[in-house]
Amino acid sequence: MLETPPRALAPARVPRLEDVPDGYAHLRCEEREVKGTSVRLFTFPDGDTDLARTVVCLPGLGASGRSFAPMEPLAGRLRLLLWTPPLSTPATHTPLEWNLAVLNHPEARLPERFALVGSSYGSLLSIAFALAHPERVKALVLVSPVASVRRVRRLTVTLSTLVRTPRPLAYVFAPTVARVLGGARLPPEGRAEIVREARRLAPVELLRRLRDVLAADFTSRLHELRVPTLVVQGGRDLLVPPRAARDVAEHIPGARLELLRDASHLPYMSHPEAFNAAVGAFLREYVEDASGLTP
Repeated sequence: MLETPPRALAPARVPRLEDVPDGYAHLRCEEREVKGTSVRLFTFPDGDTDLARTVVCLPGLGASGRSFAPMEPLAGRLRLLLWTPPLSTPATHTPLEWNLAVLNHPEARLPERFALVGSSYGSLLSIAFALAHPERVKALVLVSPVASVRRVRRLTVTLSTLVRTPRPLAYVFAPTVARVLGGARLPPEGRAEIVREARRLAPVELLRRLRDVLAADFTSRLHELRVPTLVVQGGRDLLVPPRAARDVAEHIPGARLELLRDASHLPYMSHPEAFNAAVGAFLREYVEDASGLTP
């Protein structure tokens, strides 16, 4: 009697980007070529257009500017530009160095002075930009701030090994990463945004950006920042502990700390009401008010 050969296991299906639900689809997207690389810039259809009220929002690792979509209630009185760093950066520069050059390049078409809202890796970029170009920054909002790897939990270092996996495994891990970053209250459209962008970014580029985080140590220079600064931190952040955010705030002269106790690493996505209330009040003081309060 002949044995029936065992059936080969069907290969796991790798979802396409277009199969991932598209959250925040109402935002306008503009592609800008800066230094030969493409920057995606999202804006709100009915947002403020006053250049003097410009706020550039810089996302975290593997996210796009569209992740700031829950800040829409602030767009009526602020010109929010949801910035997405280039998906790839040249080997001649670190991603941090390249993104600093892109932000400051005339082709970026940003006003002479603006406010920065930076989340996680975006906070690292915001700190570096404010130190390099203090004359261009009106105010800083640092969300889940990364100023030194010594203040970041080991989980961040562990993630640097996961991105070395083959691309199909990166697809598998993306929903788990979204859950860790956003916490239990991350809405479905937010989870879809994180998954889609995590699958868009090449593992090699993500690893290069993680190396920026691992090499970062701006703590000794934070005292040089002379711009109004608000630090926003989630009390349940599994990557950046609250004591790290407190440490950043204590090293920046005059900085304020806002702790959202129930939020995780992405409070603007999971707890937009509380986040917008705190950040909106701060930006009204230093950006929105046209009566002369803007430093």
